[in-house]
Amino acid sequence: MFFLLTVTALFYFIHSGFFSLENIEIKGNEHIPRVELENLIGVARGINLWQVDTSAIAKRLATHPLVARARVSRHWPRTLVVQIEERTPVAILVQDGSFLLVDGSGVVMERIPRIGHLQLPLISGVGKLENTGPGREINHPGLQAALAVVRQVPPDDLNQLQEIIASSPDNLQLIWAGNILVKFGDEQQVAEKLSRLHEALRGLAGREAVEYIDVSFAGPPVVKFNQVEKQEKKG
Repeated sequence: MFFLLTVTALFYFIHSGFFSLENIEIKGNEHIPRVELENLIGVARGINLWQVDTSAIAKRLATHPLVARARVSRHWPRTLVVQIEERTPVAILVQDGSFLLVDGSGVVMERIPRIGHLQLPLISGVGKLENTGPGREINHPGLQAALAVVRQVPPDDLNQLQEIIASSPDNLQLIWAGNILVKFGDEQQVAEKLSRLHEALRGLAGREAVEYIDVSFAGPPVVKFNQVEKQEKKG
């Protein structure tokens, strides 16, 4: 009898107003408006905190194109805590006359009208893609190879990287500062290739005469000069 009374009392206590949700704490949203996250959370204050499905809320939050991960937990007795990890843009994908901001895994964060204010490399040459709306992950081989390169480029070099032409994952071409074309090959051995690139750049007297620098294979870099410009200078 005592056990039954204890269980009954516990049941009513758990379902009492003592555990009514009063506060929703959202952390980590630097760029996502709180109201957008609250709409995805979708629970009203006053609901019993025991009845809140934290896993379902986390899944709904993950559908936001700017959310990389979401963790939802209860803070007893009346608070729901939501920790947001936002996606970080790493490149701008040129697509059908517009620009798509993408993160390191190729998820489209948003479509942007202009890019002058962003210090991010362009990725071009992937052709026309389908289903490129915000939140979509693009698995184009060329794009994924280009992103793999971007992820490995040190910050100082990233400031010099203007564009990656990614028509083929095995034949990436970089546009370096000064509009220098760099034949880069695939996404492997990025550090070694960048080292060869810097070796070539140090040996240039005037960058304007360079047609391309090839660092795609082991060994010394190959520099091809623009023959037309060289002849004009001689003349």
